[in-house]
Parts: sequence; C-alpha cells; structure tokens
Amino acid sequence: MKKCIRITPVLLSLLLSACALTPQQQAARQAQQLKAHQALSVALAKQCDVETAELMAQLYDPPVTQTEKEKAAFTKRYQKKANDPLFQSCYKLAWDNYKHQAELEEMQRYYDFERTRFRPWHYCYACW
Repeated sequence: MKKCIRITPVLLSLLLSACALTPQQQAARQAQQLKAHQALSVALAKQCDVETAELMAQLYDPPVTQTEKEKAAFTKRYQKKANDPLFQSCYKLAWDNYKHQAELEEMQRYYDFERTRFRPWHYCYACW
C-alpha cells in the first residue's frame, strides 16, 4: 500500500508532463490562431470593400521583394483606405455581426444539444 502512495505522485507527474505542450507546439498553435484571425479580418473587410481587404491581406503577408519606396506607398494607400469613416463603420458592423452570430450559435447549441444530456425533453414555453 505504501508503494502505491509513493508511486502515485510520480506517475501523475509523468502523465501531466507527457500531456503538456512543448514550446514548439505552443508557437505553432499561436501562429495558426494568428493566421485564422487574420483570414477572418480579411473576410470581414471583403464584405465592406474588396480593395481594402486586398491591401489588408498584403499587409499581413507582404511580398518578399518589396522596396522601401513601394512599402511607403503601400502604407500611405492602406492608411487612406483603412481610415475611411465609411469603411470603419462597415467593418465595425461586420465584426459586431460576426460576434453576435457566434453568440447565437452558441446559445442554440446549448439549448439544442447540451441540455438533452440531462433532460431528454425541452421546456415547453407554449404550455403556459
């Protein structure tokens, strides 16, 4: 019995260390999340203005052979397009719409799937 008590913390620590992410895996996961966020930003910007979305995509993934003069011209063009009040309001509405849609989908998943594990029936709102 004493051996089990002594071995349990060792086995538990080995199990937890085996399940932990390595720094390379964490960096890869963060890079993947960043790419997904940037792709979402570009997709939402495309709903408002295609040219600004293309500039945003180029900002996230710049060309390798870009000179300083081209970079300055690009930055000026991007700032002009991105600071347009009409684009900013449309982009903000697109982000708000995306967030609210995600909240609605989460609530729908909660009421449709997660509650059925504990109660196989749904609450009858029309019964009252």
